[in-house]
Amino acid sequence: MRRRQEELERALDEAEEASRRADEARLATERRWFEGVRPERRPSDQEITEMKARYGYSPGFIHIAVVGSAGAGKSSFINAVRGLSNNDPVAARTGIVETTDAVTSYPDPRPNSRIIWYDVPGAGTPNVPDWQYFNDLGLYIFDCIIILIDNRFLESDLAILSSCQQYGTVEAFIVRSKSDQHVNNMTCDRMPGFDPCDPDTDDETRSRFLQIKSEEQRRFINETNENVQRNLEDRNLSPRRVYIVCKDAMLARLRNMSSSKTIDEAELRDDVDESVCRRLQSGR
Repeated sequence: MRRRQEELERALDEAEEASRRADEARLATERRWFEGVRPERRPSDQEITEMKARYGYSPGFIHIAVVGSAGAGKSSFINAVRGLSNNDPVAARTGIVETTDAVTSYPDPRPNSRIIWYDVPGAGTPNVPDWQYFNDLGLYIFDCIIILIDNRFLESDLAILSSCQQYGTVEAFIVRSKSDQHVNNMTCDRMPGFDPCDPDTDDETRSRFLQIKSEEQRRFINETNENVQRNLEDRNLSPRRVYIVCKDAMLARLRNMSSSKTIDEAELRDDVDESVCRRLQSGR
């Protein structure tokens, strides 16, 4: 009788211990989801094949996806890197609100180019991680991903970077867009009421405006770099360069023209071209 009692007590203890461990595992999982720690899930060979067919993946070409939050300027960026203005008949559609509702491909019109650009629907809102964004949209099939950020780094941006780092086969570039707009806004905040387009502005005031604009541009560059590196460090991601660009300067670069708005447009174009050449040579 005592033996049966001891066995029963032992079984109850084991059941309680198993229940405790299950509760701990559940709470740990919930905590990881809440904190934005994305579980790693590799796509199957069938999923990869289906995604490649869906997006018209072509061997011998390099497929570059441009992703980011709604309103970050993805379509304008894709037009600029293809040497097109936004009102060109074959340009990607742009607008104040998100205008991309499906992944859309755009060939690079430069002679002998082997690049296909992809405009990807915007993802994410602040502090809301997009768990399925990377896998559901099949971003793992792309050779390169350009993550376009505007005012802030979103959880979805960091989740994409984390996934690229996990996969190891997708090269990622971080690009801060609309630099000209941000710098102009920062400059005008220091010169309330000043209109840079006013033809009657005297030389002294205009000279002061240009000096302040140069100062604000340097501040914008420093703050952008600090913000990006801080976000990467907080998520235990490797340090990365951030390229600061605007569509006008990018378009001028493609047309071999100079622009007073230029910051990192030349370096971004050169580094992307280098990545493309490296992947073409390796047969990726």
